[in-house]
Amino acid sequence: MVLVSKSEKRQIYQYLLKEGTLVVRKDAGLPRHQDIAVPNLKIMMICKSLKSRGLIEEKFNWQWFYYYLNEKGILAMCEYLGLPSNIRPDIYKAPAVKKPRDDDRPRRTGGFGRGLKKE
Repeated sequence: MVLVSKSEKRQIYQYLLKEGTLVVRKDAGLPRHQDIAVPNLKIMMICKSLKSRGLIEEKFNWQWFYYYLNEKGILAMCEYLGLPSNIRPDIYKAPAVKKPRDDDRPRRTGGFGRGLKKE
């Protein structure tokens, strides 16, 4: 049995809700996780518990666990942390679209040997 403090559990839940995913190396002896300042064993056990409750999905590959927060998990994390239920992890947000630049820099307009021309 592993005892996890409320502050450690809160750190794990905040990270999961912010990112939407969590990668954990299958090594119970690691002193701390690579992204969260919590021992790796405790993170493994919290994720095991969340998986059994159906709040996260798990993939396992080459001694690494990959956890993904599902919709039910997002609502549970928001409820536990006392946040509004409309918060979404970064993975669900659309990436910022780059605006085209309206400058008059020369653009390449042809094949080989045609040089640069202004449009």
